[in-house]
This record gives sequence, C-alpha cells and structure tokens, in this order.
Amino acid sequence: MTDWFNWTNFFYLLGLILAGGATFVGLKYKKLIDEIKEVFDALQEAYEDGKLSKAEQKAVMKEILDVFSALLKIAWK
Repeated sequence: MTDWFNWTNFFYLLGLILAGGATFVGLKYKKLIDEIKEVFDALQEAYEDGKLSKAEQKAVMKEILDVFSALLKIAWK
C-alpha cells in the first residue's frame, strides 16, 4: 500500500486535478472569452486609421455590451 502513496503520485494526481479544473473553467467561460476577443478585434479595426469615429465607437460599445451579456448569462446559470 505504501507503494501507492508517494510524492510522485501525489504530484501526478494534483496535475490531473488542475488540468481537469482548467478544462471545466475553459468550457464554462468559452463564450465570454470569445466575446472579449471580438471587443479587441473591433478596437483594432476602429484604430487602424488612428481616429475613432462615432460609428466605430458604437460598434465597440455594442461588443462591450455583448461581453456583459455573456457574463450575466454565466452568472445566472
């Protein structure tokens, strides 16, 4: 029985638990991460010419509202 309880197996089990937790968190927050990526894409497109027009500002704000919407959906589940 003492062959099973050693530091190597403990760290291996700890690694498996962390990997499983990271996978679970990644699946839960995937939509939120996708929305945040869209915000950065919209900001990059908006600042390509160096200026932020009203239409570009509205597009960025829409993406930010989508992020908050995804966050609320996660919080209410």
